[in-house]
Amino acid sequence: MKTEFVEHKSKSYAPRTYHNASVGDLTLAIAVDYNTAGEKLTKKASEGKYLPIWYHTDSLLASREIYKWCKKLNVKTLNIAGNGVYTFQEQNIDQKDINYKLYEMISLVHKYYPIEKIVSGGQTGMDLAGGVVAEVLGIPCTMTYPKGFKIRGFDGIDVEIPIGQLKADFIGFVEHLKQQITD
Repeated sequence: MKTEFVEHKSKSYAPRTYHNASVGDLTLAIAVDYNTAGEKLTKKASEGKYLPIWYHTDSLLASREIYKWCKKLNVKTLNIAGNGVYTFQEQNIDQKDINYKLYEMISLVHKYYPIEKIVSGGQTGMDLAGGVVAEVLGIPCTMTYPKGFKIRGFDGIDVEIPIGQLKADFIGFVEHLKQQITD
């Protein structure tokens, strides 16, 4: 597996968000709601290297915009961020939909502008999709979680998840995306 699961030293989400923004050459924020606290923090942490893409944007158009920014900023490491699944669920979008949508965007970019590494916050929704897509495309990825491997779950409640369970769930999503691609 090319994805590594890392615990940040802080239990808070903010230090992990700043960490990922600092190691990414570009933060790609894909969301349906940019007014959440997490999205506002991501934008602030990624100042000057922040690209918001509305989730419902046509994947080809989104890929072109991401490609343009990657070339402009000479991106090697891409930070994938965005809403948690609990926000997407308000529009009847589940984790598998998110994974596939991100795959449509990133696979096209990666084909013409090879991404060397992806970083992500490891949360449900777009963060998780970043890791899943990286794994499917063979791109090394680091998913940095708050201490205790804390996630805000599908129900919007914060919980600490054992690393074994995180990895098993992750592999399940990877296998499902691979199946979607071949269908």
